[in-house]
Amino acid sequence: MTAWARRLCRAAFAALAFALVVLLQSLQPAYVARFDEGLRDIFVRLHASEQPEERIAVVDIDDGSIQELGPWPWPRARVADLVEVLVMEQGARKVALDIVFTRRGDEVGDERLALLLENMPVTEAQVLDYTGGRGEPLEEGMPNGGMELGAGFGLGSELSSRPEKLGYLQAHGHMANHEFFSGARCAGNVGFVPDADGVLRRLPTLSVYEGLGYVGLSDAMMRCATPSSPSDVAHPVDGFYSRSTWRVPYTRAQSAYTVVSAGDVLANRLPEGLLKGRYVLVGSSSLSLGDRVSTPLAPLTAGLMVHAAALSGLLDLRQGVVSLPADGSGVVVLWCLVFFSLAVWVVARGGALVSMAYLVGASFAWLALAYQMAARQYELSLVSPLLGILALLVTLVPLEWWLSQAQGRNLRSTLSRYVARPVIDAITKSGDFQVLVPQARTVTVLVADMADYTRQTSSVPLEEMVELTREFLDCITGPVLEKGGTLDKYMGDGLLAFWGAPLPCENSADLAIEAALQILADFAKLNARRAERGLEPIGMRIGVEGGDAVVGEMGTRFRTTYTAIGECVNHASRIEAAASKFGVSLLVGPVAAGMSSQHAIRLVGSLDIRGTDSQIDVYTCGELGPAELQKAIVEGEGTGNVYASQSLHQPKN
Repeated sequence: MTAWARRLCRAAFAALAFALVVLLQSLQPAYVARFDEGLRDIFVRLHASEQPEERIAVVDIDDGSIQELGPWPWPRARVADLVEVLVMEQGARKVALDIVFTRRGDEVGDERLALLLENMPVTEAQVLDYTGGRGEPLEEGMPNGGMELGAGFGLGSELSSRPEKLGYLQAHGHMANHEFFSGARCAGNVGFVPDADGVLRRLPTLSVYEGLGYVGLSDAMMRCATPSSPSDVAHPVDGFYSRSTWRVPYTRAQSAYTVVSAGDVLANRLPEGLLKGRYVLVGSSSLSLGDRVSTPLAPLTAGLMVHAAALSGLLDLRQGVVSLPADGSGVVVLWCLVFFSLAVWVVARGGALVSMAYLVGASFAWLALAYQMAARQYELSLVSPLLGILALLVTLVPLEWWLSQAQGRNLRSTLSRYVARPVIDAITKSGDFQVLVPQARTVTVLVADMADYTRQTSSVPLEEMVELTREFLDCITGPVLEKGGTLDKYMGDGLLAFWGAPLPCENSADLAIEAALQILADFAKLNARRAERGLEPIGMRIGVEGGDAVVGEMGTRFRTTYTAIGECVNHASRIEAAASKFGVSLLVGPVAAGMSSQHAIRLVGSLDIRGTDSQIDVYTCGELGPAELQKAIVEGEGTGNVYASQSLHQPKN
């Protein structure tokens, strides 16, 4: 697969993952919504603050109060006593009763409670029923607090006449207080519709019943005013009623709310000033009385605490502490666009493991951002980007692994013809599959050739010529590969090899010289075997030079080869051809001699470079003694001195 094809595949998979996120964000299918809400619930629990909520208090008609004061229902006069104590003695700012009195009680108590509802900042509760079409509608008591859909809710005239455009919940029945309490100044709805998984996360902003609009209990409580406090009305936040429901901001843990027992209130056992100036909700957590719902904070919560959370959220909204939930879909799209684009870049350069690490890191990065956005009540799909990342994980990573395996096989197939297996293993382990791409490298080149090959083979049968060539090439190839060299090519009866590519090599000159000396030693053994068979000895020439070259896979569309091109290659060939003129079998160029630090290098003379006006000094290696060298070297033409008196340097310890 070409580089462009690989880039196109990566980009296509990233584009598909991005399209998946956008589609899920737009359609919000049920299974995604379920995961979204589950993840948001976790964030809600993590973010819920235990800092005390000083503005609100909850009066609980709990089991202890019932044991102390008698079973429910209490005499209506006792309920009136409770309200009077809260408003007149404890100084509560406003009171809401999360209790519905569908029938009359004792006459005196009813009259007292009715007067309190008419003249005090007390809000009564009523339940609107949204389960239409399930038999006879629920109709108990008389609904209260219905308002015309108009400017009071911030709706235009068109929306006022057609509230269904906003999707307000349409109630089909009610369970309200007895008509005796219809004179109450304030009333709020406590009906709700849980999510599909049974968790109560949203409350209606406005419910429509028989053409009138009804607000929730906490909203009605804040709207509640009395003749004695007509200005104590919290007006709705602009845009609050532009949505049919609102997400209850469970920003505080249940332990953050002040909860007192109704029995303690009536017995005057509360600390002085505890409830002064607070919004007070009255209800019951008793299993025998109060309703229980599942919320993001707990699987079993008193419904009274939901209204406390809603009231706390409305106070924050109207005090400017928080804002109405905003649409966060744009953030999802932008984040995925950036991170998915980066994923293509990372995958192309890092491989499968780095890609997995990046995608896992991106998942945690999104979770951190999603946590912050959920805490600020943004409406967005929290799970869609994770599903997009998962799509990348199951497509891009396997694709990159497959491409890496294919590149590795291609690399092994190509380099196995030139370098030793340990070098191939090192390249494969490093994951650097760009070594075949032509690039500039500093290398040391070795050229080896048989001296007087034409004379040696002209008078022998073809089979013997082939056998001689094979033996000779085996002799000169083995040391090159053993010393980590790269076999560039065979040139008839010789070879060209280099060090410094495909893997960088700091001691390339020393390795090339070591390989040359090993070739000479093996060559001496080859001639000894030939002598035993009564064959004529053969000669050897080796040239070594270093320098810069372009190394990589080069050629045409018909055939390519891994090779080195540069002046040092040409110089090594010239030096090899001139070795016999200096009476040596190993001749080292000036660059390679200067690069070597482990061998004794001696100057043997100067050499004119054919085709140029330049002249270079040439050297030989003096590690072998003169007697050993004479055994290893079969001299060709020339009678030059093997050792000159001048030494370039001695080996470094």
